[in-house]
Amino acid sequence: IVAPAVAQASPANQTEINATVQHNDLDLTTQNGIARLDGRVRTRIRQACANGGRDSASIRLERECRASALASAAPQIRFAAREARLRRVRLANGSNASAAATPGG
Repeated sequence: IVAPAVAQASPANQTEINATVQHNDLDLTTQNGIARLDGRVRTRIRQACANGGRDSASIRLERECRASALASAAPQIRFAAREARLRRVRLANGSNASAAATPGG
């Protein structure tokens, strides 16, 4: 999962953040696995968006960065969970074909 985020106060003050979150060790076919991934993503986003500022502008930028990153990561989390479910179904049916190689997949 890569969670890009843009924290922007003005077009001249724009920061782009790309954070990768590993999830190979999680079972994304379960709610627990998805919740653990969500927690990892949120932790990584908090770390990546932290700017150390205490003034209201810095706090606002950090908040906007987190919101943007979470909005960007949400579809990626859903996609990863969907792919995990499809892999499980394919394995149950004896097929190792990837979703990208499957027509309509």
